[in-house]
Amino acid sequence: MPGVQTTGGTPLTAAAFPAPATGGNGSGVYTVTVGGAGGGGFGASSRTDGQNGTDSYFGPPSTPNGITASGGGGGGAESSTNGPGAGLPGGSGGGGNGYNGPRAGGTGNSPPFSPIQGHDGGNGKESGGRYGGAGGGAGSAGVESGSDWGNGGDGVQVAIAGPTATTFTGVGAKNPANNQYQYFAGGGGGGYNPDPPSNPSQGGVGGGGAGGNGDPSSGGVVQAVQGQGTTGGGGGGGTNNNHGAAGGSGIVVVRYQIGELEATAKATGGAISFTDTKTVHVFENSGEFKITSPIANVEILSVAGGGGGGMHNGGGGGAGGLLYSASTPVNPSPGTYTITVGAGGGGSASATAGTHPPYVPGQNGGNTTTGILDLCYGGGGGGGNQPDPTGAGGGSGGGGSDGRNGGQGAYPGSPFQNIPRQGYQGGNGQPSAAGGGGGAGGAGANASGTTAGVGGIGLPYSITGTAKFYAGGGGGGDRQGGVGGAAGGSGIGGHGKGQPSVVRGGDAVFATGSGGGGGGAQPGTASGGGGHGSSGVVIIAYPS
Repeated sequence: MPGVQTTGGTPLTAAAFPAPATGGNGSGVYTVTVGGAGGGGFGASSRTDGQNGTDSYFGPPSTPNGITASGGGGGGAESSTNGPGAGLPGGSGGGGNGYNGPRAGGTGNSPPFSPIQGHDGGNGKESGGRYGGAGGGAGSAGVESGSDWGNGGDGVQVAIAGPTATTFTGVGAKNPANNQYQYFAGGGGGGYNPDPPSNPSQGGVGGGGAGGNGDPSSGGVVQAVQGQGTTGGGGGGGTNNNHGAAGGSGIVVVRYQIGELEATAKATGGAISFTDTKTVHVFENSGEFKITSPIANVEILSVAGGGGGGMHNGGGGGAGGLLYSASTPVNPSPGTYTITVGAGGGGSASATAGTHPPYVPGQNGGNTTTGILDLCYGGGGGGGNQPDPTGAGGGSGGGGSDGRNGGQGAYPGSPFQNIPRQGYQGGNGQPSAAGGGGGAGGAGANASGTTAGVGGIGLPYSITGTAKFYAGGGGGGDRQGGVGGAAGGSGIGGHGKGQPSVVRGGDAVFATGSGGGGGGAQPGTASGGGGHGSSGVVIIAYPS
């Protein structure tokens, strides 16, 4: 894409990548892999690094000959796996820890690529306070901390999805300086401890999350902010005894010439497409739905972010709450509606071998709001052994672990939210197996003996013109040797991983609001942990 450049003006446009109709696997099929978000590091006695994001890929199936965008580096923790508090390397590097500094930021553009994919993370320091370095961005390096914490490195604007006018909100993050969208890969801001700083850190433009500040012992904490979904933005750094935030999931955009369309949209916002009878706006991240010509009623699907899976006999994450209306009035029309799409909850992380295990559950997904339908609640995180293996409540509840109950969903009579149904409860755990996360169409299955419960089913909708499942629950993890984990709901929830597997639970399918799979790894294995929930989605349609 011509014209892409760093903050300093260095060109970033790579050479053309040929994709002939006879390429790929020989019949024009190309593999597209969207990188998942890295989970935030954990606080308290665990103090683990933030996890690296995973790679995105476009190219021939099962070969190294395509285009790989490297996942971003995790932020350094006090007890780091990458040296004494150093940030981790990646597409852009994570920030260095601000305890007993200086602690180096992670190396960007790792592994090397030309033109560069990203920049180094900022160094962390301790000088009258503990200042975490910021994560690097695609457009500039993360700021090294000094007398205050560092701001995240800038991302870049890539106008591949259409005009950059302020009315276009389909893809990427918004730049507040010019009100334009299509910014990607901003770094996360550094964390600060113990007291609120005079200049709070900001995430880099392009979806970077702001860092946290404060200390529980001094009476107040501002939590770190997640990177924005589908931007590749980094999560903000955490503070003393508080978690760092998860990054934002990646994105792959493919553009090509099509025939001209006669239909005209009556609103702006989201990725716009047309069927034979209706105009469809798909929001896979937050933005504005701005009605420019009168519309009486819209068809709308709203899905919140799915919960993350737990680890060590971990419960599956619950699906995000789901609401659908085949026809609901919009008033005012014309008018502007703010769309907030909930991020997926991070799966539980695993400590390095030989260190104290984190014993933490999966994180809840983020809420989704539209201004048209009621708020949809994020899915509950899956239970994770200790200190409380109970699944968390949410739009759908997370699965229980270690003999505890699954979380409650949002439905009539629910102790979580007594409202019209958005989802179902999570399955109960057994001492040796965990329950599945609840789904939009059914409860997560209870564990039985040493067999983990499958995730609750999702619900199919054809609002885009093609039937697709949304909000399937995550599968539960099983720590008994040789048994294996359970499947995620409707093929879109993350699969559980059974002991002796030391890989993470499966991540949920992107932009479906599904829960992550439970992890089966023993605490102390560096690569274990629960799978990440997926971000939600909002889809609005009306007659063309």
